[in-house]
Amino acid sequence: MRNSTRTGLLITLACAVVAGILLYVTAPPSTLVDAPMYPQDPDSTLELESVKNPPLSPFYDESGWKPGPPGELVRAEAVDGAPKGVNMYRIAYQSTDLAGNPIPVSALYAVPDKEPPAGGFPLVGFAHGTTGVGRTCGISHTPLEPKTTGYSAWVPHIRPLVEQGWAVVATDYSGMGMPGPSSYLVGPLEARGILDSMRAVLPASPQTGSVPINSSQLGIYGKSQGGEAALSALQLAPDYAPDLDIAGGVLLAPGLTPPIQGVLDAVASNPTSTSQNMFVLLIAQSFAENYPDLVNLDEILTPAGQDRVKLLATDCGSTLGDKVSDVPLSQLIKAPLAPGLVTALGQAMPGTERLTMPIVVVQGLKDKTILPQFTHAEVMSQCALGTTVYYVRYPEDDHPSINYQSRLHDPSVIDWMQGRWAGEPPPSNCANQLLGTATTATGVNGS
Repeated sequence: MRNSTRTGLLITLACAVVAGILLYVTAPPSTLVDAPMYPQDPDSTLELESVKNPPLSPFYDESGWKPGPPGELVRAEAVDGAPKGVNMYRIAYQSTDLAGNPIPVSALYAVPDKEPPAGGFPLVGFAHGTTGVGRTCGISHTPLEPKTTGYSAWVPHIRPLVEQGWAVVATDYSGMGMPGPSSYLVGPLEARGILDSMRAVLPASPQTGSVPINSSQLGIYGKSQGGEAALSALQLAPDYAPDLDIAGGVLLAPGLTPPIQGVLDAVASNPTSTSQNMFVLLIAQSFAENYPDLVNLDEILTPAGQDRVKLLATDCGSTLGDKVSDVPLSQLIKAPLAPGLVTALGQAMPGTERLTMPIVVVQGLKDKTILPQFTHAEVMSQCALGTTVYYVRYPEDDHPSINYQSRLHDPSVIDWMQGRWAGEPPPSNCANQLLGTATTATGVNGS
């Protein structure tokens, strides 16, 4: 009897050990990565500051433009001085505004200068971060000139993706480059610009070097404002561009603004903060243009705010940020915030629908530009909706360093995207019990 009892205990213990091992092996990976901040060269960082604002070239003259179907390539020109191994083009293409009216939009198109793989190059629609809303604030007219908005997107984002062997089309967004309504954080408008830019380069055209694209290897990649825009494009794609077979999306520190009256009032009434001034003015201008029935600048901005919003037409990047940060935000915007703007934000912000394609979201926890709490809230919302989400957080990284950490550290967003194109099952850590805790794991790849 004693031996049988002992045998039973051993079997029970063995089962428990096996179950524990299986639970460990099959548990969703943690969201936190134990890694120091990615080191950045100070001189290179200075070159990424957008303090120069060259005038537009004749390429962006819209006088000969005529309406056409969304995603149609209008014209293209080669970018002079493209680095070895890369072919670069400025393109103009057809898109639509929120009412469905045709508008021209411009973009940068960069492709590897080498023999394409069987089936053509993979294509990524890249969405850039905040540079402004003025016509000279796009990234396609000066991608190779240091200290410009274009260079700030080319070096940390676009160039590495092309070096990876991908074709990249990077929209300027509506109103930047070609004329059109300002689009800052107006998700459905940004999304159209991204999706139609991908449509414009999918057919091999002599205007862009007759480059073959693999239509079964498509992805979207965005940072900051571009992370929000990328999420918007992924959400809109099944209805607006069902012809695009998008395998997934990469969102780096997505710039999401919660349409919650209390949160927005707290930001608007801060008597000392200046860090959000540029973002708020860009939102005010863009939403007044796209939601005129809900948003009126007279109801949102003080006289000082209305005076500074005029700078949005002429200034971009760091220069714009410096010029509008001379006083606290509370002196530029009226509090409590006009409810029409809150309603419009609710209509424009993505994240209310389950995505049909997987996403990877990467956030640095020392980011002072995009609050990690906002990113975490969006991740939890997407998880609750049933989206397949792979969430990665770096405790020591900030807004600039995550550009590099996300690509160069394991897990790499490059590897994640390659896995989607290879048909591998997308990973998800929505169910992980560490989600939202301060526990730091050694990795999120099961190692």
